[in-house]
Amino acid sequence: MKKLIAFLVLMLITTVSFAKEYVCTGYLDGSVVGEPMKVNASKASVAETKAKARLKKSGIKASYVDCK
Repeated sequence: MKKLIAFLVLMLITTVSFAKEYVCTGYLDGSVVGEPMKVNASKASVAETKAKARLKKSGIKASYVDCK
């Protein structure tokens, strides 16, 4: 049990240490939709996917998401 807990803690620390914070903005027909949001991810493509899912969950349609 101790090994399992240690493994989970190590995985959490490793995941958090490699994640960067991105500011993502959704666009629909070239205009901004919703507020810019902060997303933690390892790559920009992962951040875009997460941001698009958040927009969809909140009921906002976006044709694409740009993360910087």
